Amino acid sequence: MAESVYVFGDEDRRKFARLVASAWEDGGLKGRYDGDPRALLGQYGIAYPEGVPTPPLPPRPEGEFDITELESAAGSAAFTTDGTASSVSTALCTCFGDPQ
Repeated sequence: MAESVYVFGDEDRRKFARLVASAWEDGGLKGRYDGDPRALLGQYGIAYPEGVPTPPLPPRPEGEFDITELESAAGSAAFTTDGTASSVSTALCTCFGDPQ
């Protein structure tokens, strides 16, 4: 049986980007997400459907990042190495499925 997939809309991608960036800054937040991801998604204003696996938080990249840039990128299209459009959310978690 195929696994259900939930595709974030633009606003939810920005909210998830904020959650990811916050978890990169605060290890306790990551631990809370690992323990109860739906509750933390809800705290960030993301209504995630029941029965669909929640996305894992990606590991923190090396170097510095700016949360505004991450949020901006989460809502905009970028081109992947194969020439197709993608977004930060699909780069962060393949469980979002095809955003198109």
